[in-house]
Amino acid sequence: MRAAWLWETLTVTAILAALPCAASVAMSPRATEDSTPPLALEDDEDADDERVLRIPGLGSIPLPPGARVMRPRPAPRDQPKAASPPQPPASPAPRRAYSLDDLLARLAAAEDEQEAQAIAISLQRAWAHSGSDTIDLLIGRAAVAEAAGAIHAARELLDSVVLLEPAFAEGLVRRARVEIALGDVSGAAADLERAVRLEPRRFDAFSALGAAAESLGEKKRALEAYRRSLAIDPRQDGLRKTEERLRLEVEGRDI
Repeated sequence: MRAAWLWETLTVTAILAALPCAASVAMSPRATEDSTPPLALEDDEDADDERVLRIPGLGSIPLPPGARVMRPRPAPRDQPKAASPPQPPASPAPRRAYSLDDLLARLAAAEDEQEAQAIAISLQRAWAHSGSDTIDLLIGRAAVAEAAGAIHAARELLDSVVLLEPAFAEGLVRRARVEIALGDVSGAAADLERAVRLEPRRFDAFSALGAAAESLGEKKRALEAYRRSLAIDPRQDGLRKTEERLRLEVEGRDI
């Protein structure tokens, strides 16, 4: 029993001896900002409680003048999140579709052939982008080979493009151009038919298909292809003259 009394006395003495240090820490501005208080009041409503240290089992102990018990800061309340502005499409496909739609609308409303040609170049650049680094690399190498006159090498590269991405219309259009250079007009016409089924707004593929069909003697098929191309890009003055000539051959003059 004496040992228990002695232990309790030593505990209280140690706590009281530490109070000046606790007070100096509490009054230090740096401590107020950086340290996390180990003790807190049970009730925030009574300001006098800030000068009283409550210890479970030992009761309340008055603090020296100027010392205060550090209180934990209340957790911030959840603030309602502001509505975020609409974001552009994350994936490239919707962005590309939006760009194509805009360019095609401008193409149809072009005031002259020069303006239409500038928009057509932008469209062809957009169509040439596959979204695949591998396909874009093969397309680029095929273009270099074609420009250098290595037509067979270009054909092999474009065969790989069509094999890897059969739904990529640009690969078919470019292979058709190489096939025409190699004299394979029927193969070119077949590739162009596939291309316009995949992308029915390819006015350039329709005009090339018309030329291939006319070369094969299929005048009605050629006339239809020319008309489809002109419906998308009406400022093709040279193609319009071709369509008028072929129309007279196929349909005759109006009575």
